[in-house]
Amino acid sequence: VVYFGLRLTKMGNRAWYLTVYSSGVASSFGIYFAQQAYLNGIYSTMTTETEWSMYASIFFIAYCAMDLVIGSYEYDEAIDYKDGWVHHFFFIALLAWLLASGLTGLFAIALIEEVPTVILALARVTMSAKTPFLFGLTFFVLRISYHCYLTYAVIEYSTVAFVIGVILMRSHVKWFHRWLAGHLKKKGRMPLSVKVAVFACLILTQTLGHGYAVYQMVVKNYLVAASGAVMVHLVIFFYFSAKMIMVIQDVYTQNFIMDAINKKKVIYNISWEDPRVDHQVLKCGPEDVVLTISSAGCNVLDYMIEGPGEMVAVDFNQAQLAVLELKILCIKHLAWEQFWQIWSRSNYSLFLEVWPKLREHASDRCKDFWDDNSDLIRDNFMFAGTSGLMAKILSFPAGFIGLTDYMRKNTGKPYRDSVVFNLIVRFLSSSAWIPVGKWLAPLGGVPEKQLNLVMKTPGSCQIFATKIGEIFEKIMWEKDNYFYYAYVAGRWDEHCCPRYMMKKHFQTLRDRVDRITLFHGSVCEAVQAMPQKSKKKFTVYSLLDSMDWMPEEMIANQIGTITDEKYFNRDTGRIFWRSFATGDRAHSPVLAQLNPTMLPDTHYPDRVGWYLTQLWTPKLDKKFNNKNLLIQEKPSTIKASVKGDLQVMYTMATYGLTTQKKDAKAFYKSQAKVYDGFREALLPDRDNLLLHVVPWTTSPKTWVSVGCGTARDIEYVVEHIKQNKTNVYLCDLSPELLGIADLRVKELGLSEFVTFVEGDINSKEVQAKLPPMGSIDLVTCSYCLTMIPQWEKAAKTMISMLRTGGHLAIVDFTAKEDCQTRMDQRFYKFWFGMDGVWLNEKQPAFLRNPKNGLSTQWYQEDPSRCPYTILYPTHYQFLGRKMGQNSAGDIKQ
Repeated sequence: VVYFGLRLTKMGNRAWYLTVYSSGVASSFGIYFAQQAYLNGIYSTMTTETEWSMYASIFFIAYCAMDLVIGSYEYDEAIDYKDGWVHHFFFIALLAWLLASGLTGLFAIALIEEVPTVILALARVTMSAKTPFLFGLTFFVLRISYHCYLTYAVIEYSTVAFVIGVILMRSHVKWFHRWLAGHLKKKGRMPLSVKVAVFACLILTQTLGHGYAVYQMVVKNYLVAASGAVMVHLVIFFYFSAKMIMVIQDVYTQNFIMDAINKKKVIYNISWEDPRVDHQVLKCGPEDVVLTISSAGCNVLDYMIEGPGEMVAVDFNQAQLAVLELKILCIKHLAWEQFWQIWSRSNYSLFLEVWPKLREHASDRCKDFWDDNSDLIRDNFMFAGTSGLMAKILSFPAGFIGLTDYMRKNTGKPYRDSVVFNLIVRFLSSSAWIPVGKWLAPLGGVPEKQLNLVMKTPGSCQIFATKIGEIFEKIMWEKDNYFYYAYVAGRWDEHCCPRYMMKKHFQTLRDRVDRITLFHGSVCEAVQAMPQKSKKKFTVYSLLDSMDWMPEEMIANQIGTITDEKYFNRDTGRIFWRSFATGDRAHSPVLAQLNPTMLPDTHYPDRVGWYLTQLWTPKLDKKFNNKNLLIQEKPSTIKASVKGDLQVMYTMATYGLTTQKKDAKAFYKSQAKVYDGFREALLPDRDNLLLHVVPWTTSPKTWVSVGCGTARDIEYVVEHIKQNKTNVYLCDLSPELLGIADLRVKELGLSEFVTFVEGDINSKEVQAKLPPMGSIDLVTCSYCLTMIPQWEKAAKTMISMLRTGGHLAIVDFTAKEDCQTRMDQRFYKFWFGMDGVWLNEKQPAFLRNPKNGLSTQWYQEDPSRCPYTILYPTHYQFLGRKMGQNSAGDIKQ
């Protein structure tokens, strides 16, 4: 009655109608029982069952049931598996047990925890775009602090209730973490730093309170009698303490860059990319127009020594541009000795003396910044910014063990005089520190996402750790390594400093710095604005490591924009970048389409040392169609229903347990209509394969989709097909699935581009319905190869279909690389095999073997959660380009 009454108002999100009502009633009960606890004591209130506590429990059971029933018809898309079905059934079962056991007082005393739900539900019903700060504050106080107090108060009364309380608290901490991370990304009246400080104080208070509760309970009950119970409670305490610390750590790592940009704070006080490598490969000259990221300006000025015709230094962060502008002003209007004192020794009194003179020539941005932030120089600019913070923290122990004095001697030999330092080096040479490094990385100005690249490839962690160990054992001690010298010595000296700081280059820079244009914004905005004075096209893009933290959509948009012939000289243009990723190719499938060349450390030694790949594209393919990277597709998602998922899982279970001979055609016939919903979550990264791994920059005209199913794949790339006029051949064994595919194709308006082919791809009859073998531009196979008994024959067939230079793109399950014999991987093989899906690490190995005719352009493995389970099987994405053959029949690139 309440739901349909509110529905007539057509107010807000109807999925929250019942929640507003139920949480309001529950909160009223909660306030009443909180009052009773105040009057009679909390122990007496929660251990006494009353009619009101029974009514409250029955009411909440009714709410859970009605929310599922009405929601299944009215707002099915809003009820997910975990926070909907599992959550509601859990509380129905829990409350039924409390009613049967006469323990409903335990539930009643906790009902005040529904107050945050009232605040959230009201916001959703009124269609507020923001989740109120008040929600988060009350959630923390009631769902975490108060809930923790209740959990430990109930232990003397019911151990089962204590365990349930701990389980619920884990969920509450997880929900709070998720809310806080999302809330802090949104702008509000309260500054980010204030919000973080408020919740940091709350978390500290909560952790201390939790510790005190554990201490009191252990001393009172277990200190002598039950050492095992003591350990259990200590484990619980340390687990939740770590979780709470991770909340603050994660919030900081996710927001520190945008917070610095919004507050116009310096992140990088030194550009941590070695320009020496850039010059070795790019060889910039007077005819070049260079675009690079400003950072601290070090590399911009170093480039200018090489004498490019013009440079554009771009940065999102106005603080970084202000740093570079001040350096340029110093070069133009001061003597070298003054320039040196300010930037190598942070001479604050000199800065105060010359700033009024420099200010006359500065932009408003530069004036505002340095008027407010002169303390950066006062406190030593070598320790300024987010990256300098790490150096400042480490400067104290470095000085204590003699590291600072030794670095200033600049002997060129590694430091061996400290046992502590040697132990640290040994530790850093192992991969054990990397999980801790994810916490500390933001202090060095490294986004967590960038460090995550290290963990993508098996063995990468140890490769990275070995590299870090090499830095401390050798690289940082090289005589011209001004990067580490600055942070350890706290200054630059004439025998170890960047080239732009050297006196011999000062006049050259003074003559050339007017060629530098500063631009505030993104790389794409800078390219499109073409702020360079000459208006000549760009010939060099030096993108540093900026693309490490970008999602694929952003990388595609950036590469699509900057390679446009309106802005980029394709005859002489070069693109250079770095990455934390390991491997023998670019970390992004979009970047792989640039066909970049890897620069090995042996020929291009990098003094920074932590970039595991340095890449450049010396010349862009003339056929590179950048416009295809800019095509915007409509978001395409399919919401699964629990009913449909149950039908699919029943089919899979009965097929796996009762069917001896695996018949894929029969397997799909009974689940065709609900096929897509369940597989949307079961089969991940199909969208990434179609949108970003498939090389649309080659403008494929013929595409064969093997095992196309219901043609879900083409839904991701409708506009790509239309704009490229790609002829698509959809092949599948199942006529039922092809029937649904036909309906989808018609709905998408793609009938003129699509041909349906039913049958086995290895069949000559099927091959006869396709374009001639050796003429096809693109073949894709999405979660199909593992279901083909003669998979190797099928793979060879797909390769044979391709023309020389054509591409094969596959996404499928596999056993995790280098872990195939591990227990979990063996279980996944058995489990998937029951449904005729044969996880076989030989398949990706076959595809990646150049002897089979393909040059690997992209390969990546990732785990993903299987719906309704705790299982995380591995899937891979592969892109291979068909190689030609020489006259002797040998495969060549």
